[in-house]
Amino acid sequence: MNDSQFKATGFVFTLKYRFIRQMKFLRFALVLTLALTFTSYSAFAKRKDKGQIAYEQGNYAEALKIWAKEINIYVKRNKAVKCPYYTKAGVAALKLGKSALAQKYLENARYTASENATTYNDLAHIYRKINNLSKEMDALDNYVKKYPNGKDIVANRNRLFMTNIEATNWQEALDLWPKLPDTTRANIEYRSGLLQAYVGLNKAKVADTLAESVLKVQPKNVPALDYLAQKYFWLAENSYIAENKAYAANRTNQQYAHLLQAYKVISRNYELSLAYFKTLFPLERTAKNAVFIGDIYSRMNSPKKAAYYQDLAKKLK
Repeated sequence: MNDSQFKATGFVFTLKYRFIRQMKFLRFALVLTLALTFTSYSAFAKRKDKGQIAYEQGNYAEALKIWAKEINIYVKRNKAVKCPYYTKAGVAALKLGKSALAQKYLENARYTASENATTYNDLAHIYRKINNLSKEMDALDNYVKKYPNGKDIVANRNRLFMTNIEATNWQEALDLWPKLPDTTRANIEYRSGLLQAYVGLNKAKVADTLAESVLKVQPKNVPALDYLAQKYFWLAENSYIAENKAYAANRTNQQYAHLLQAYKVISRNYELSLAYFKTLFPLERTAKNAVFIGDIYSRMNSPKKAAYYQDLAKKLK
């Protein structure tokens, strides 16, 4: 072997030695990184598990304390949006009867890593408890849209329908109706709500049929009684005014005969209206209903009864 061959062999050997050393170093660095990562993760998981363990043991105060500390750490690092503990803290606060604190945590949970179905379900319950209808509707709407397969979807969709009725959001309620389960749509309370939506949207034909069917099941249903009472009152009243106006403009025997025939239908409608109002009045003893009854008696030539209800209306205002 000459000198040049010997030098070449030595160079190759040096490269191999350096490569082996580098590989050993990289392997050591990788093991060290994994060990540090595992240790860091284990410490993090241990902190997280302490809160969950305390919660599962029924120690809600301790769980809340732990999660509150974790939340503060995220906030101080300006990473609140990545915090996974807001909803858990809110639930723990609810268990302790601290509704205001729970509301604060759950509201902060929205649009963070902590947001889940429980966030909106519990917020809806809190808002309902404090009679904040608009916020309850917002929480329910978020739940229904974001968690259509959530375990509380049926209850929350049902409640969203009724809140729309309460808020007189008639079209929104009507749009939601086909999505309610059959058992809900068969429930008289919900059918009564549906009737109010149809009435609010001036869908008279559907409202007529629905009101009659509701009263067959629940004879003292207020929305159905109110709708039919006013329906027949205005049929009678508008016809009474129109027919008398027509006769005043054309006082002929023929027109008078027509007026007498019209009075038969008008009287029947006043009687139907009165029957519904007399059933409704004990359920809703209001000035408005007293005025209607007084007006009907006035048209039916019963001045004493008319005066009684007109005076009663003044007292009820």
